[in-house]
Amino acid sequence: MNCPVKSIHEHKLEIVQIGKMMYARRFIVAGDGNISVRLADDTILATPTALCKGMLAPDQIVKLDLAGKVLDGEYQPSSEIKMHLAAYQTRPDVKAVVHAHPPISTGFAVAGIPLDQLILAEMVVNFGAIPLAPYHSPSTKELAESVAEKVRCYDAVLMANHGVMTIGPDVYTAYHRMEMVEQFAVISLVAHTLGKMNTFSAQQLQDLVGIREKSGIGAQNPYHAQCPLPGQPECVRLTAPGAQNAAPPKPPEIEFLVNTITQAVLSALH
Repeated sequence: MNCPVKSIHEHKLEIVQIGKMMYARRFIVAGDGNISVRLADDTILATPTALCKGMLAPDQIVKLDLAGKVLDGEYQPSSEIKMHLAAYQTRPDVKAVVHAHPPISTGFAVAGIPLDQLILAEMVVNFGAIPLAPYHSPSTKELAESVAEKVRCYDAVLMANHGVMTIGPDVYTAYHRMEMVEQFAVISLVAHTLGKMNTFSAQQLQDLVGIREKSGIGAQNPYHAQCPLPGQPECVRLTAPGAQNAAPPKPPEIEFLVNTITQAVLSALH
């Protein structure tokens, strides 16, 4: 039985809801971030520029085409809509894009560290890796192209000195992937602080890749299949399976930051 097609108003309500959730989680503040959805006719609904995404009304959502021309709405979309449009043009399977600045994963992006350590089963299965796109000025064609190159076969990307972008078959999936990226960043930071990251053995990694493929996320997805999977020899910037128990180096300024965050977290728990 086919599911009924959502109306434009229903899509707008979902975008508004996701904006509230992002704001409540402090993934965004003030006018940060943006959300978009691709409709069946290849038109796009997107959040407006400058307004707080946690306080939007459905009638403030903008409709535009894949070239970025506004078709309906009193507001203008964010100038960063170029990243969204590039993702849609790169992958026909993408139906929603979420961009935000969750603090811990954005901290990794600022530090120039991709979230590609093989230390958490759920992340290997769901993402394979979360790459880092090089820095380009916000709202530029160069940034859009850089991000599009990463989402060509990954579902989340860190943008150096900027933030995080996730994609999905619907807006809730794209948002939930943003939550998962931030959770993994927190776990990675804690493990880094403890000074020990136990990576998977070659056999354990092979098992996880098998789970990934059976779920339809891995090689069965024609887009994911274009990029190396964790554990493949050509896989770039992934921690090698033989690096168990190796602690990543900590430059003095990073160690100071980690210690400061750790003390703040411990204080909040008491």
